[in-house]
Amino acid sequence: MSASPEPEQPRRNLLLGGVMLALGCLVAIAGRNVLRLWPSISTAYAACGVLWIAAGPVMALAGLWVLGSLGRHRLPLRVGGVALLLSGGIWVAGAITFVIPCTPST
Repeated sequence: MSASPEPEQPRRNLLLGGVMLALGCLVAIAGRNVLRLWPSISTAYAACGVLWIAAGPVMALAGLWVLGSLGRHRLPLRVGGVALLLSGGIWVAGAITFVIPCTPST
C-alpha cells in the first residue's frame, strides 16, 4: 500500500476544489441576500442566512486551499465537504419546515 496518491486523484481533487470555490461564493451571496431582508423575515430564516454566510466562505477558502496545494491535501476537501453538508442540510431542513419560502413571489 503506497502513501502517494494515484495520478488521477489530484486532478479530481482540483475539480472538486473549483466546485467548492464556486459553490462557496454562491452560498455566501445567498446568505447575504437573505440578511438584506432582515427586518421583514422570520428569525429562523435569518438564522439560515447567518449559517450560510458562515458556511460559504469556509467552502470557498477550502476550495482555494485545494487549488493552491494542487489537489495533494485531503484536509481541505473534508473541511469544505462538512461546510457543504451544513449549507445543504440547512437548505433542505428550511424547505421542509417551510421556513424558506419556496414559492415565487408575484
